[in-house]
Amino acid sequence: MTSVTAAAAGALGALALVAVATGPALRRRRETLEAAAAAALALVATVLGGDDFVLIGVALVLSAAAVARYTQAVLSATRDAPARLFAAFERESEARGRFLPRTLVDRLGRTLDDVAIGDRATEPMTVLFADIRDSTALTEQLSSEDAFVLIADFFARSARVVREHRGSIDKYLGDGYMALFPRCVEDALDAALALQNAVRELNREKLGPPIEVGVGIHTGPVTFGTVGDARHIDTTVVSDTVNTAKRVEGLSKRLRAPVLATEDVMHLVREPARYIVRPLGAQPVRGKREPVDVMAIEPAPEVRRINLGRRPPVVKRRN
Repeated sequence: MTSVTAAAAGALGALALVAVATGPALRRRRETLEAAAAAALALVATVLGGDDFVLIGVALVLSAAAVARYTQAVLSATRDAPARLFAAFERESEARGRFLPRTLVDRLGRTLDDVAIGDRATEPMTVLFADIRDSTALTEQLSSEDAFVLIADFFARSARVVREHRGSIDKYLGDGYMALFPRCVEDALDAALALQNAVRELNREKLGPPIEVGVGIHTGPVTFGTVGDARHIDTTVVSDTVNTAKRVEGLSKRLRAPVLATEDVMHLVREPARYIVRPLGAQPVRGKREPVDVMAIEPAPEVRRINLGRRPPVVKRRN
């Protein structure tokens, strides 16, 4: 075998090794196999063909074509890498947004990609708790799968209502949830009333026992932030405001009022005529030394005739 053919054989053998080594990383399986096979063919033809330059030439032409396709694949992969990286980045950010409430992350002055464990802030917010009443009895009447489907449907409708009223659900709690409204108390009140409409609609559409939902609303300062570790990060809200809202929601069944709000909430309402307010007096609540003044809330007759999804102008909270 001449020195020229020997050199060609060595070069083609090296090409085969490079193709096999780099191809999987580039996720170009077909082009990798073509280049490796063509290089191997040329190598065999060079060794066995001796001075049969026709055989060697054919093998080299096939190799050259395979190398061209492989090179094009490499260039394409390199050129498309930034776009693929950006798309992956967008998908990851979207996935994080499903687990970390954007409302809280935004108010921390962070993005979903640079939020860190331990970030926290304290701001006035309105807290809403909603819970399906007598859920234990409900699950006894339904199979576990049917109960799951019902609760999942309730949560989906609730999430839509909360978003439409500029809030975010912070936690799902078995058969209920906690939502936060950072702008004005009317957002939470209107969301609670719209939620009752959504529950009535759900009951009309679904077979089986109807559900009832109690809502409690309170407003005040809350400290919110991120907790967890490198493997799992979550948001949490810590405040007496949260505890009070939860306890007020627990009164709704006994007081026979689907929507309850504290006196503190109603003091911040700029358009009281939009609601029917029924004072229920100071109520003892578990975990509080002093009773809490609560009120049952309904939409005023003229408000009932309009879409509660319509938003009033944003009003800054009074200090």
